[in-house]
Amino acid sequence: MAVKFYRGRWPAWLPVTVAIRLVGLGLLLWAIASEVTPGLTGHHLVVWILVAAIVPAWLAWTIAQDAARARKIAIFCWIGAAGGVLSIYAPLGLAVVGSAAIGAGSSFEFAVALAISAVGPAALAIATLAAGHPGSRVLGGVAAALAGLVVGAGRRDAAERTKQEMRLAIEHERAELEHARAEVLAERNRLAREIHDVLAHTLGALSVQLEAIDAQLDGGAVSDERLRAGLRQTKSLATDGLAEASRAVRALRDDALPFRAQLEKLCELRGARLAILGDSRELAPETAIALYRVAQESLTNVTKHAPGARVDVRLGYEPAAVSLLVENGVGTGDTGALAATGAGYGLDGIRERVRLLGGSVTAGPRGDGWRVEARLPA
Repeated sequence: MAVKFYRGRWPAWLPVTVAIRLVGLGLLLWAIASEVTPGLTGHHLVVWILVAAIVPAWLAWTIAQDAARARKIAIFCWIGAAGGVLSIYAPLGLAVVGSAAIGAGSSFEFAVALAISAVGPAALAIATLAAGHPGSRVLGGVAAALAGLVVGAGRRDAAERTKQEMRLAIEHERAELEHARAEVLAERNRLAREIHDVLAHTLGALSVQLEAIDAQLDGGAVSDERLRAGLRQTKSLATDGLAEASRAVRALRDDALPFRAQLEKLCELRGARLAILGDSRELAPETAIALYRVAQESLTNVTKHAPGARVDVRLGYEPAAVSLLVENGVGTGDTGALAATGAGYGLDGIRERVRLLGGSVTAGPRGDGWRVEARLPA
């Protein structure tokens, strides 16, 4: 009989199983030999032939762990049939019948295992009739087959439960890895968004200041003191940008962001009037950052598109939400090249940021000016 041996790395349990089956085979052969000494005449020769038939099939069962389904069926039928006939001459042949049933019950679904287990008792019944022995021994073969079937089915169920638990554990681990991966990607996006906003607003403010200095130089009527003042303000903007980046990193690490104080400072720097309505309270870091970015982007847009305009900022605390309103009137200065600076994604960026937190942003003209309003749950 051709045998398909186990391929790949052997599982940890395989050597134990192989050892148990080999020891079991040795004990069965020893016990059978003690009952009927094999010989070359009569039933002694029959016992010898039957034992010689059982041994290779038993070894094939032991070492061919991943044999094809049909080959396994043939192996267990072979062992069961030989054990059934052997039971006529040696009662321990019933143990061989039971062992074949155990193997069938462990390897196949119940209906197939039952059919395979019936081969041993059937062979015993045929041999009993042929030899003219009493039929009572057939009942022993049936009992041995049923007992082996029950044991094998129990082992199969236990193995299936173990496999199912392993699959569930693997799926759980895979889900945890996917969740961790999603968190890493979300954190990367969050960091990228913060870095973008800090750089965009800092560089935008520097661009505005440098444009102002350049305009003064082009006019030819700038004193050294005014130039120094402009450079000092430019340096101050760069320093504030670095400080803002540091604050953003602290906020990303869930350190508290002094939102109200930072908003007041921002409005003071941009010449905006701030009004706070309702009872102020501490906000979640991500909510505070989102509102600060809305104010920052709105005030930057005012500087670029409506320089010199009056700007009103209103922060409103409600029982379950917080809102930020930025309104500006008509600008009194020349936008020049400032209106063309930036990538044009500022409003889209703050809309996305606020939407991720379950809020909304509306922006559009109001009279001769512009209005931006953000609302977030808090």
